[in-house]
Amino acid sequence: MGKSVLVIDDENSVGTLLKINLHQKGFNVETAESGAEGILKAGEKHFDLIILDIALPGMDGIEICQTLKESESYSEVPIVMISSRSDSVTMEKAKLAGAVEYMVKPFTFEDLICLLEDLLAGPYLL
Repeated sequence: MGKSVLVIDDENSVGTLLKINLHQKGFNVETAESGAEGILKAGEKHFDLIILDIALPGMDGIEICQTLKESESYSEVPIVMISSRSDSVTMEKAKLAGAVEYMVKPFTFEDLICLLEDLLAGPYLL
């Protein structure tokens, strides 16, 4: 059974595309289209990794990352932030909130897969 990944992105097309492609690589993937839905799903089931967009309705991705990292269940789970924002201030906020990596959209699926496989292969440094 593959590793479980939660994709939190309000763009349905992004979530669907990631779900299909990650599933083809052997990952079990669930999607959420808002921070509230993502936090709810993370509370119902444990995920091995979370892919989290920054620009979300309600809570933004940085707040969600911080909330998840403060919970015992997700303090050690890698969170990869994805966003079209490429400014250093946003990237630094994401890292301070607990994200292990920040990928700027658009990115290649191959780069994402390499990153996920590296993160899931062993311990990572915050």
